[in-house]
Amino acid sequence: MTSNPQPTLLKDNYLTIKLAMITLVGLAFFIASYGLDSTIRDRKSLLYKAKENIALAWAGPQTIIGPVLIIPYTDDLKKDKVGRMIFAPSQLNANGMVTPEIRRRGIFDVLVYQSELELTCKFLAIKQYQIANKTIHWDQAKVALFVKDIKGLNKVTLKINNSDIHVQSSSTVSFKGVHAPLTSINQNEPLNVTFNINIKGSESLSLLPIAKENKIELCSNWPDPSFTGQFLPNTKNVTKQGFEAQWAISSYATSLNESFDVEELNTNGMFDQKLGVRFLKTADHYQQAERTSKYSFLFVLYTFLLFFLYEVVKKTKIHIFQYFITACSLLCFSVLLTAFAEHAPFEVAYGVSSLAIISQIAFYAFGILHKKSERMIFVSLLISIYLYLFIVLRLEEIAFLIGAIGMFLAITAAMYCTKNIKWFEREV
Repeated sequence: MTSNPQPTLLKDNYLTIKLAMITLVGLAFFIASYGLDSTIRDRKSLLYKAKENIALAWAGPQTIIGPVLIIPYTDDLKKDKVGRMIFAPSQLNANGMVTPEIRRRGIFDVLVYQSELELTCKFLAIKQYQIANKTIHWDQAKVALFVKDIKGLNKVTLKINNSDIHVQSSSTVSFKGVHAPLTSINQNEPLNVTFNINIKGSESLSLLPIAKENKIELCSNWPDPSFTGQFLPNTKNVTKQGFEAQWAISSYATSLNESFDVEELNTNGMFDQKLGVRFLKTADHYQQAERTSKYSFLFVLYTFLLFFLYEVVKKTKIHIFQYFITACSLLCFSVLLTAFAEHAPFEVAYGVSSLAIISQIAFYAFGILHKKSERMIFVSLLISIYLYLFIVLRLEEIAFLIGAIGMFLAITAAMYCTKNIKWFEREV
């Protein structure tokens, strides 16, 4: 009677076959994780919709332009053409205090702000503004200030040469704001203009350094600013209590013209020259959940590595179904984290989710690990894995470096544990 070689073949190639099966389980996990990423993005899109709804009722990102002079003209070469010229100030000083606050829409927190701004600038005497081949109508001159979202403008006061001036609503091609006619102003005297405005918005606040010389200072009690635009602050101080930032910019840096037609306000890349600040919730829970899912391969790698090393070193066998059900538990971690983070701080959500998964996997693994010392080591290693990932998520800027070092150390540990194993022995 001939013996069946199949059991011997399986026995001789057990580790190879097991590694192939573990790889297939890992691939199935990665495919499933893409579906999880889609779920997180869907939840994140709901947050964006909440932001849009808040912006419609409150105000959106704000950009402030001005103060500027707007003076009508007639083209001397084309008598039928009438337009409006914008003249920039020679000097602009802007000071602002921004106070962010959290508004809630359903389960989502949306950051908005209110700001008190003082914009002080200097203009030449109106009659000194001249444009070749154009007749300037000085008697129709007005000073104007434009904002991106007019519904955020709460209060505006204007002083010209220390006199209070009444302001009116105005608009250009795509910007709205306020203006004041200069009919009562001596057209032969320089103008000192001061706007004090209370403006609200969301996400970001930007200004256009439109003058020849611009000095801009913004401060806030928000500890996580992101400075945006073409120019970074010359000086800044960011602490847990807030930030202060100062810009000093000349027209040599901006390349903005001293005068231009109002129709050019939205053209020629003018708004590429703006500067400002975005108010961020650093690494919000959806961002961190996405990053967690991207690092999920580390969970699978480390946990499967623990199981496999235990098989090899202790010469025992763990069924592939046990690998599979463990991968399902690991996949559940990101789902729990995203769900809990919508209702609790990320740190609390991470702690609860990781504790739940560690307990679940440990409870399941205790059916394989019979010695108390082995169980304690296994639980300690699981805790280390989740603590390590939490540190990686919080470090942000050097997260990739720490992740790479962690992988290197894990592979080094695996090499150390398996360096003396005789892989081609018939017994496992």
